[in-house]
Amino acid sequence: MNAPIDLRRLAAMWPPRLDRDVDIVSVVNTSPDSYFAGSVTTEVAAAVAAARLHIQQGAHFIEIGGVSGGSAAERVNEDIELARTVPFVEAIAAEFPQVTVTIDTYRPKVAEAALAVGARAINDVTAMHFAQSEMADLAAQHQVPVFLMHLEGPGGHAGRKLNRPRYNDVVGQIKGFFIERIETLTAAGIAKDQIVIDVGLGAGKRPFHDYELLASLHEFSKLGVAQMSACSRKQLVQAVSPVPPDQRLGGSIVASMWSVIAGGCRYLRVHEVQPYAQMLDVWDAIAQQVDAACAPELGM
Repeated sequence: MNAPIDLRRLAAMWPPRLDRDVDIVSVVNTSPDSYFAGSVTTEVAAAVAAARLHIQQGAHFIEIGGVSGGSAAERVNEDIELARTVPFVEAIAAEFPQVTVTIDTYRPKVAEAALAVGARAINDVTAMHFAQSEMADLAAQHQVPVFLMHLEGPGGHAGRKLNRPRYNDVVGQIKGFFIERIETLTAAGIAKDQIVIDVGLGAGKRPFHDYELLASLHEFSKLGVAQMSACSRKQLVQAVSPVPPDQRLGGSIVASMWSVIAGGCRYLRVHEVQPYAQMLDVWDAIAQQVDAACAPELGM
């Protein structure tokens, strides 16, 4: 017969209930070579329909990206990226003013055009290194949230080396990178509470780097800015369960839940919304019951 649960011990060990809002950033890719085909829409009407479904399921942000971050993806010019993003941003922002539309780009001209038609946040995978002060000035002028990702290699897309990235201290180096970025961008006029950092799982990192970063996300919470976790369908899942992207949902959910509970992440960037919204709701429901059961034993 199993021993009864020691509520005091459980309460001491139990992770807290979610003491902050967790916002879901859903991805609508308009690049045909995204690594997860399930997120791709190449027609405006289809993108609006996808956004509607994501919002109904609990998305708070809709992110539009016209350039795939995959290492094998085609590098496209600015005009193609504009055509792949601006009409989509405009249609979704007009249809769903209650959510924040984010433009995923490292090019200031694309970001500016998207902001002009309704985007209200910028996700720059180079952490505003690619365009340096031009992108920072644009974000400061518009006073919009900025999501900054670490991408291995100086200059982001211009200098990344994805084949065999090496770090002497992956956590320390990326933490130092963000300390510099936060200092530089706040000096450029971007408010600290508008900055969100993303350690860039899989972006110029090998799976063992990703797992070391996941285990140390709490260290990045000490930097005084919000964090976003982007685990969805990443290769880190394949490293322990050799399956293609369309079969990596379970591992993605576990890594995302860890990011929220142990890492303190406020944002989850995902390709489908319902499983992650359900994950958060079920966790909070269980935690509430544990709190209620422990309260009498603890004199609460």
